[in-house]
Amino acid sequence: MIYKYAVLRGILGVAIFIDVEEIINPGIIEGDLQIIEGIYLRINGSLLFLSQLDIEKYIKKAIFELSEVINQRLHGSPVCFYIKSVETNPVHFQEEGLYCAMRGWLAQNYDLKLELVGVEYSKEEKRFVFDI
Repeated sequence: MIYKYAVLRGILGVAIFIDVEEIINPGIIEGDLQIIEGIYLRINGSLLFLSQLDIEKYIKKAIFELSEVINQRLHGSPVCFYIKSVETNPVHFQEEGLYCAMRGWLAQNYDLKLELVGVEYSKEEKRFVFDI
């Protein structure tokens, strides 16, 4: 399922399309990252622009924060979230948007009502500041 995260302030914005597949009772393969026991993350190897730091700081964090709810919804069944693709405009890309995109995907997939992440544009920094 593809989820689109976007934040716009006038003519400035960040948009990220994230395509994630939920794999229930997965066969764990080399390279899968454990979030907690029974919850894993798999990333398509062709997504070279995603650094290990981005994955740890934003994507894994979004999953970890919702891991208790995920376990409840799946009745403890193991799950792997396979990120098949991430599309964005590299000129306007901000890593923090990965957190919001993954969190939004999880909310949509599990029908969760989550508060929106606060986002403001800083003219001094010339970038969006996310309340993460």
